[in-house]
Formats: sequence, C-alpha cells, structure tokens
Amino acid sequence: MDAETFARIYDSHYPRVFRYLLGRIRGRHEAEELTAEVFAAALEGLQRGRQPRHIGNWLVGIADHLASRFWRKRAVERDFDGDTAVIDVRDPEDVTMRQLDTEVLWRCLGALEPEHRQVLLLRIVAELPARQVGIIMGRSEEAVRSLQLRALRALRRHWTEANGS
Repeated sequence: MDAETFARIYDSHYPRVFRYLLGRIRGRHEAEELTAEVFAAALEGLQRGRQPRHIGNWLVGIADHLASRFWRKRAVERDFDGDTAVIDVRDPEDVTMRQLDTEVLWRCLGALEPEHRQVLLLRIVAELPARQVGIIMGRSEEAVRSLQLRALRALRRHWTEANGS
C-alpha cells in the first residue's frame, strides 16, 4: 500500500475511530494513543495483504479490540467522570448547559451495564451498522437491535433520574 492511499484512509477514518475510542476510554490522551495504535495495526495488516471489505468497520473493530485490551490491562471499571469535550458555540450560557448535559450523559453511560454501553458506543458514536456490531460483539443483527433498544431504555431511565424528571 502506498503512503498516499493510506493517508487518505487515515484522514477519512481518524475522526470516527477517535470518537469511538474516546467514548470507550474517556481520556483524550489515551484515546489519541490508541487511535495511533489502530492505524499502525491497520497499516501492518494492509502491508501483509489484508483486504477488508469495509475499511471503516474494520478499523473500528481494531479499535474495539484495543480498547478491551486497554481495560483488561488496568483491570478497573471505566470511569466516565473525566474531561468532556467543549462544544464550540458563542453563547457562554449555552456552552455551560451543553457541558453539563454532556457530563450527565457520560455519567449515565457509565451507569449502564458494559454491553449496553458498548452497543450504544458502536452504533451511535462509531456509527456502525447492526451487522458489523453483531460481528464485533458476537451476536446476530436482531440481537444487536434488541440490545440497543434495551440500552436506550436504560439510558433514558438513568437520564430521567439524573435530571429529576
């Protein structure tokens, strides 16, 4: 694989892979490091002749594997109380409200069962189709959709409790 082709792959898929890892890891620095590892592993695989059908989904699969390994090494449950991304808008009150909502959302995600959190991150943050999520999670497409519905209900319940609604 030539450098120009890989650079195009990197440029087009970096944001998706990084967002997914940031959602799994919740540490910007660690997510950046793991994203670099994803692309290093992908380059190695491509140079060895690997020809994935859907490169974006393949990259998120690598990211999922590295995120799981990251947590196994630390042997601790994920903590979603870290820094949140600042949303770039002009109204300071709006920025503050969005940051508070983002913090509450991450706490609610952190309260979910690990597989509920994983399905939401893969389907919503990484924007993977149910079929690909099923491959990553070892489930059928229908099981992924069902799990996603249950995860969304649980997230809504946590959100309602957190916001006193």
